[in-house]
Amino acid sequence: MAYQEQKCYLSPSECGTKFREGDLIFVDPEAECIHGSYVVARLDDNQATFKQLIIEGGHKFLKAANPNWPKQLIPMNGNCTLVGKVIFTGKSL
Repeated sequence: MAYQEQKCYLSPSECGTKFREGDLIFVDPEAECIHGSYVVARLDDNQATFKQLIIEGGHKFLKAANPNWPKQLIPMNGNCTLVGKVIFTGKSL
């Protein structure tokens, strides 16, 4: 299976201590995305976004990894598609 590398940029303070600037993420398109999973989603405008999946009361939301982001929750109502679950993060040597 071939993957196209795309870059995603985070500012150093965006994700607290869980993710840092320069980290690489590995995304599995076949892994089950459950409540609390970090995911990559494709929005309607074909842009990719890296968020945490929140499932509450049968409703799904994408939560911003950056606690200072103005819109913390994006309701998933047909406006995006889950690409896959983040299964590993690390730094290139």
